[in-house]
This record gives sequence, structure tokens and C-alpha cells, in this order.
Amino acid sequence: MISITGALVAEHRMFCEVFDQIGTSLPAAESVVEIKRVTRLVEGLLLNHAKTEDDLMSLLAHHGRPAKGSYSRLPKEHQEVDARLRRVYLTDKADLARSLLTAAMAASRRHFDREERLVFPMLEKVLDPEMLSKLGTMWFLRKHAPANWAV
Repeated sequence: MISITGALVAEHRMFCEVFDQIGTSLPAAESVVEIKRVTRLVEGLLLNHAKTEDDLMSLLAHHGRPAKGSYSRLPKEHQEVDARLRRVYLTDKADLARSLLTAAMAASRRHFDREERLVFPMLEKVLDPEMLSKLGTMWFLRKHAPANWAV
């Protein structure tokens, strides 16, 4: 089975592909309502992902690696992306909504890069491969189990 870090990297890649598609179609969105719908999609994709990452940071702290320096910035980056997405809902101007959504996707990409360079290698040093694999399996089952399965 895939490790949790491998699963999250794969999810980052999928998000970036979605962001690319949105970036291609966003200039054609004429109404703020259309842009808000796309924002809701991006927000939904990132919500559970961020929760998993926050849980991993807690696990890292539990194993004696407190979040400091670059690691402590990660929750703030989640908040930055969330704030930009929320601001989309507060505007009635399509150009501003488009700009905020584009900025949120760019901030997400930078965040993904930081995690892959700093956090995931640290997790792989601190946690044994079996634990990473178990966490990856749990992640997979939560994402892909039919609704009537109990996980």
C-alpha cells in the first residue's frame, strides 16, 4: 500500500491538475456567481486535505518534533488560502473574485511545495515505514470506501 506521504503528494498533483484546468477556464467566467461555484469546488478539495496535514503535524509533534521554523508556517498557510477563498464570497466583482481565487491556488501550490520539501521528509525520518503505510491505508479507505462501510 502507499505511504501517507506518497498519497498526499499524489493528491497534490491531482489538485494542481484541477488548478490548471480552472486557470484555463477562469478567464471565460463572466459572472461572480460562476467564480464562486468554482471557489466552492476548490475549497471542498482542500478542506479534508488540510485536516489530514494538520493531523500529521500533530503526530510529528507527538513524536518529539515540535512545529517550529518553517513547519510552524504551514497552518498559517492553510489560513491564508482559506482567507482568500472566503474573500471571494464577499465580493460582487468578478475581476476581484477571479484574482482572489487565482491567488489562493498559487498559494496552495507554494504550500504543497513546502510540505513536499520540508514536512514529508521529516515525517519519513520520524515515523517508521510501517506506520506511514498504515496511515496511507487509512487515508485511502476514508477516501475510497463506499458510504456504508465503517472504517
